[in-house]
Amino acid sequence: MLLPLLLGHALAASTPDVLVVGVHVPGLVGEAANQAAAQLEEALDASGKAEGLAPVEVSRRIRGRESIVLETFALGPGRERLKEARLLYDRAQIDEAGPVVDEAITMLSRGMAVSTSTRELHEALVLSGMIRLATGEEGGASAQFRRAAILDVDRELDPVNYPPRVIELYNGARADVAKKSPAKVSVQTSVGATVFVDGNEIGAAPTGTINLVPGEHFVLVRAAGGGARFTVVTVAPGEERVVDVALQTQGLGTPMPDNAGRSRQIRDLYRALGEFDDKGTVLLAGQLADGQVGVQLYSPVSGNFSRAVTGEAGDNAVVAIAELVPTVVGYLAESGDIRADRVGAQVLSLDIGANPVLAGLLFDPPPIGEGTTTVVTEQKGVPWWVWAGTGAVVAGAGVTVAVVLGNDGAGQGSTEDPDQGTIVFGPVP
Repeated sequence: MLLPLLLGHALAASTPDVLVVGVHVPGLVGEAANQAAAQLEEALDASGKAEGLAPVEVSRRIRGRESIVLETFALGPGRERLKEARLLYDRAQIDEAGPVVDEAITMLSRGMAVSTSTRELHEALVLSGMIRLATGEEGGASAQFRRAAILDVDRELDPVNYPPRVIELYNGARADVAKKSPAKVSVQTSVGATVFVDGNEIGAAPTGTINLVPGEHFVLVRAAGGGARFTVVTVAPGEERVVDVALQTQGLGTPMPDNAGRSRQIRDLYRALGEFDDKGTVLLAGQLADGQVGVQLYSPVSGNFSRAVTGEAGDNAVVAIAELVPTVVGYLAESGDIRADRVGAQVLSLDIGANPVLAGLLFDPPPIGEGTTTVVTEQKGVPWWVWAGTGAVVAGAGVTVAVVLGNDGAGQGSTEDPDQGTIVFGPVP
């Protein structure tokens, strides 16, 4: 009878998992970025309301799906617009389809800063040509078909899915692109970094001479540790060029210049991450453009973001962020999902390029060891040792006291903005 009682007590005392994937603080790199993630994990554990999962554990959960997460984040919005444009075209709403497919092309082109897939961009360019052809703009249609052919001059259209006239014009554009003298390009960057051109892996830098058809090409360079750089190169027939790419520590793209754009990027990034791990809530944390800091939760189970909690950055942004953690974890229900009365409509406008820990998880996952046969966890201050494979659970003799740093709701010296649903912390006397 003792074992079932112990098991029942352990399950009843469980706390929800909150995944820590680093902080979005510009200039925070290397070991300082790793230490910041550790501080957030400690703040979660110390709250007594959640268990913080370190980035290495997050990596374990998404192992093998990193590229899918990246593509979902980078191409997701463009894919949705492309789907909408296709639907409008199929309904013969040509005038409405044109602007939508143009938006899709812009979004998918921007997504090449992270992704190595050009399939959707190629499809969007072809659809754009079809729309122009339907409105009598044969010249404009051929121009879009040429852009598509430049991405992959060997790619053919399936006659099952495309009408003969479209295939005829597209093949003409391919032939026009292929007959021009190729440009000769080499990419120089950090030794050992991997170079991709138009989604195709070229190899480790420095590359040899790459023959490219004239036109616009997407160059992405990735290095171990999450460093990356993206650039667009336009080459002329017969041109010879050396493309010198300086790596950046930020690997998840360039933040939009406005707060609304940054919020959309962060929303898409964390939704993509949560799509492939629905076992825990994800913590968003970082510094805002106005110098404040903020934290927020995202629940993959419900697809909801919590209300944001913000405060002044002060002299140490990471410390200020950690101080906000106890309040935001109070927004969790016992199930681990976000409480209905703490769901928020806005997402923090953080810098997607300023989280090297998350970039490293997706571009250069840390090695996962074999682990041990003994797992130590803490449930409400009581240590439990679980021996894998035996089903035996033994309570520890000692009791650890957890200090609860905050209660549910706003603390002393705080105010709540009723319009934004954001708790703003002011100086505490």
